[in-house]
Amino acid sequence: MKIKLITALTVALFASSMVSHACSMYKLTQGGKTIVGNNEDWLSPNSQFWFEVGEENKYGVMYMGLLNSFAQGAINEAGLVFDGFANPYLAIENTEGKLAVPIGDAIKNIMQTMAMVEEVKAYLETIDLSSLTSSQVVFVDKSGTYLIVEGDELIISEEVEKLFSNFYYSQVVSEEEVEIANFQKGLQFVKTTESEPSLDYGSRVMEELSNVGLSSTQYSTIYDLNALVIRVYLFHDYTQFIELDLKKELAQGERSVMIADLFPEASIGRQYYHKYNDEVHPTRILEEAVGEQELSEAEFIEMDFNYVINIIGYEWLQEIKNPMAAIKIFQYGTELMPNNADLYDSLGEAYFEDKDWDNSIMNYARSLSLDPQNENAIEMIIKAHENRGEGGD
Repeated sequence: MKIKLITALTVALFASSMVSHACSMYKLTQGGKTIVGNNEDWLSPNSQFWFEVGEENKYGVMYMGLLNSFAQGAINEAGLVFDGFANPYLAIENTEGKLAVPIGDAIKNIMQTMAMVEEVKAYLETIDLSSLTSSQVVFVDKSGTYLIVEGDELIISEEVEKLFSNFYYSQVVSEEEVEIANFQKGLQFVKTTESEPSLDYGSRVMEELSNVGLSSTQYSTIYDLNALVIRVYLFHDYTQFIELDLKKELAQGERSVMIADLFPEASIGRQYYHKYNDEVHPTRILEEAVGEQELSEAEFIEMDFNYVINIIGYEWLQEIKNPMAAIKIFQYGTELMPNNADLYDSLGEAYFEDKDWDNSIMNYARSLSLDPQNENAIEMIIKAHENRGEGGD
């Protein structure tokens, strides 16, 4: 199953309105202050903050990301912040003589040791960025200078106000041509309102940029890069927030915390978090998304719903370590798309992890019948037979 090889920075964009998403970032520098906002739009609410205490010659860092602990954003105590975006494919050719450093390691080094985006640019010019063919990263420092990292293009600027989303600035003539509804709504807002370097104004911008749907804005973070204060909203609910003082949080030592756990039980985001993580009925959010629509298998495939099933199912299987919930997710997928070889492959893997060798073999065999070129199914059927013959536990 190929989905498990996809990293947090290389996820595909969904075309359907049912699952469409567009992460957003905003920066404003005014009156000696820099405010940065970020919306993280995704399927899963299982997002966390984790804190890395600074050492000699290293800054303390607050990271944010999913259960796989791959940082999708971060702020360090020097006032440098970054966020990543999934983008359409764009070939990267400028790799000759560059250092082969995984992008996650490069970002970690940047956040631990750098304060200004000029430093970041100089460092990244030495790194092979070929892993960013479907991604970009944006850095902003407390002076207000920003850096867009597209792979071959490293764009640095000091514009007072700037919006970012899931597109490459090097590939567009003007922001008005970007076909992302949330981005255009936010762009119109900043053009028609008087900006103010405050967490309140940054919050208003991020609300305009937020998304509601199966792939919603799971959390918003608004940073004051000078005061090192972070305001957090949960699940596109802008009626309540928490604020974190980065210095105080780092003083508590290294730890991680689920973002939902920072909010009251009665909050909309906390309720959604519990619904999504219902191990008894893990398909509920998918069933609610489909609703009463009578869609054909081809229509589900066209809107990439098989991809959605795999994203959620593999989170249960690999990150939450609950194969029974994953089995329910993949079974639901095969009911909607009974001719999808990939979903049967996923279901076979979930049964394999649950050590149910007979059902694993049966579903891998079904996948193989639909896709005779599925070498993974052949390999896993052999392994399941071996485990069953040995009485594997």
